[in-house]
Parts: sequence; structure tokens; C-alpha cells
Amino acid sequence: MTVNCRVSIDNRPDATNAVFQAVPRIGESVSLAVDGSAQDLRVSRVVHVPDGSPEGAAIIVEVTTNIL
Repeated sequence: MTVNCRVSIDNRPDATNAVFQAVPRIGESVSLAVDGSAQDLRVSRVVHVPDGSPEGAAIIVEVTTNIL
């Protein structure tokens, strides 16, 4: 089973959809294609939207390029 998530990188206004095998956890590192190349990003926030977002995803994942 896969999970469709809406992903926001560094709080940028543009977001994208991504499919994960499981919902990412805060602090976990995920690899996503950004501007055509794969990047490792750290999950900073996960929000479950009860009725889904306007974009269709019920889970919003915020990630950051600042891996501490």
C-alpha cells in the first residue's frame, strides 16, 4: 500500500505530490526529485488533513534542505 502526500520544501509556496510506502516521520530523511535531481531532505512536520486538502492529499509533509 502506498500513501499519497503533498510535499512542501522549505515552506516554498509551490508544493508537489509524492508517493511513499509509509507516512514519513519527523526527523526522517527522504529522497525526492527537486529540479530534476534527487535530493536528501529532512522531514520537519507532518500534518494529517481530516477531509483532504484542495489538492487531494490527506497528508501534508513539510521537508527542509537544512539537514542538521
